[in-house]
Amino acid sequence: MSPARMRCGSGMSVPSAMPVSSCIGLTGGIAAGKSTTSERLRRWGWFVVDSDEIAHELMAPGGETWQKLVDVFGERILNEEKAIDRKKLGSIVFRDPQLRETLNRLTHPAIIEKWRKEVADLRARNPNGKIVVSVPLLHEAGLEGEFETILCIGCSYATQLRRLLTRGLEREEAEARIKSQWPIEKKAARSDVLLWNDGSLELLEQQISRFVLVSSSP
Repeated sequence: MSPARMRCGSGMSVPSAMPVSSCIGLTGGIAAGKSTTSERLRRWGWFVVDSDEIAHELMAPGGETWQKLVDVFGERILNEEKAIDRKKLGSIVFRDPQLRETLNRLTHPAIIEKWRKEVADLRARNPNGKIVVSVPLLHEAGLEGEFETILCIGCSYATQLRRLLTRGLEREEAEARIKSQWPIEKKAARSDVLLWNDGSLELLEQQISRFVLVSSSP
């Protein structure tokens, strides 16, 4: 990982002399803007593998992961269609570190196995393509070694809280979800690139464009 840094449009410090890599890990705090960044990178023609999307697929009713979760947490986590209600599940695990660890133990191995396969398939079909894997708990899960470069999306605690409240979460639950992850500062310190998303969408897009240009430089 490269420690070299430069200034970006927001005035925040972000790395520049980063290695040109075929697979980049995307992480950051909850409500920091990871999904927006993924979507913008897709527009640039990059391939995006999203861990949350994979988790949704694996939790489909009747599947192995679905059954494991129902066995442990009970049918209280299901909606009327017998699908896992992620909001109900979240309200349970984000208040209890042990239950959260149980959830991660039951789901993470299958998620990681699937995105590794997707990355391998993409590399085989597009050897020169840029691949981004979005992993919210990349650092917490000790997955730094999977990627040549790690891109972190950050914002202030106040911004995280405001965005989560806007999504309909109660303040207590929003704070619990934020505190369940590493602080942004700790994630950023172990990443190669930091994009700061405390302002407008336009400002984030400027930083993403700069990142794309830098990572594409020879």
